[in-house]
Amino acid sequence: MSAPLPFEAAIPRRPLAVMAALPQELGDLVAAMRAEGGIETVTHGKRDYHVGTVHGAPCVVTLARVGKVAAAATASALIHAFDVEAVVFTGVAGGVGPTVRIGDIVVAESLMQHDMDASPLFPRFEVPLLGMSRFDADAPLTTALAAACEHFIDEEGAALSQRFLTEALPTVHRGLIISGDQFVASATSVDLLRAALPDALAVEMEGAAIAQVCYEYGVPCAIVRTISDTADAHAPVSFVSFLTEIAGTYSSGILRRFLAARG
Repeated sequence: MSAPLPFEAAIPRRPLAVMAALPQELGDLVAAMRAEGGIETVTHGKRDYHVGTVHGAPCVVTLARVGKVAAAATASALIHAFDVEAVVFTGVAGGVGPTVRIGDIVVAESLMQHDMDASPLFPRFEVPLLGMSRFDADAPLTTALAAACEHFIDEEGAALSQRFLTEALPTVHRGLIISGDQFVASATSVDLLRAALPDALAVEMEGAAIAQVCYEYGVPCAIVRTISDTADAHAPVSFVSFLTEIAGTYSSGILRRFLAARG
């Protein structure tokens, strides 16, 4: 563990890390932290880490940027330089589970890299030298995050359904999220993922890397993803539209309820 940074003494207890890949996926979290009181922004490894209290909980909030390497580097910095108690990642993802629709929420119970393949030296999907392919999210943290999602849908789901022009409320799913360094955007790719990993619910580009880093350092983690697209040919347009118009509503609503329960 590296030497503590100077601001750590001002935090009453170890902070929670809250990460996203893109600014829209953090919603209003940094603005809420600034409005709540003192905020210190520390630049470390070309990333800005915002340190303070938000919704009553001490946090370090940052953008991981896109992809597994960026996410792993950020998670490692949060653990070593900021001594975080746990890591929570929020963002959007493509839906690959047959019952997962745009506007639904997936909370990870486990995560794996769908593009990890060191065969024939190691089994497909297995991380070399770790002897495992799936990394579990922390059960208590995941349960609390899922409860915040359910609370969010109970209170705001009807308004969200109107935006999606459907009578059905968004659904909160729990299960496998898969990660890879590619934006999945074709029906063929989705079919291949479903054939290889039939229990996968969502596909994205960061979660499994964060889960692996947290596993190796014994730090709890939880991942929540809002479904922005169905990872098919329409995915690029759907993703951009969802990201700019509504992703922040989900992240803000979920994180506010989750952090308030911890504060």
